[in-house]
Amino acid sequence: IYVVEDDKNIQEIETFALANVGYEVKGFDSAMDFYEALNDTTPDLILLDIMLPDEDGLSIVKKLRTRQDTVLVPVIMVTAKTTEIDKVKGLDLGADDYVTKPFYMGELLARIRVALRKSNQIPEEKKEKSISLVVASEKEIAQTSLRTGVVGPYIRSYKITI
Repeated sequence: IYVVEDDKNIQEIETFALANVGYEVKGFDSAMDFYEALNDTTPDLILLDIMLPDEDGLSIVKKLRTRQDTVLVPVIMVTAKTTEIDKVKGLDLGADDYVTKPFYMGELLARIRVALRKSNQIPEEKKEKSISLVVASEKEIAQTSLRTGVVGPYIRSYKITI
């Protein structure tokens, strides 16, 4: 699974959680690094943020749907863009699913299992594992920091059950 996410905290949480339930995961914080890896190996699934520093995630998913090697690879958009228009646009451009931040890791893992199952790529041993993790957006972290006096990026709490 490739995770394309420029927010290092969220990328670390996603890759950690996925690795802990047995997936092979690689994280990328730019489109350029992602494309470079994509030329070497085609992943079974891609988690893709929309707001990346060097290229919009929507244009990336559009390109993925035109490439012969990635046309059938499931793509799940994981983004802070929450309007109906954003969701419809992402899905219409070729995303298989759309998850908005903040999200529960258990829900994201379930959506990953569904996408892999639909593409016939889910190993049996992955079906029984679960994880629970709350991911907060930078805005929520900042609001909580102001309210509590705690400064810096953090995750309020998370629990992993394997």
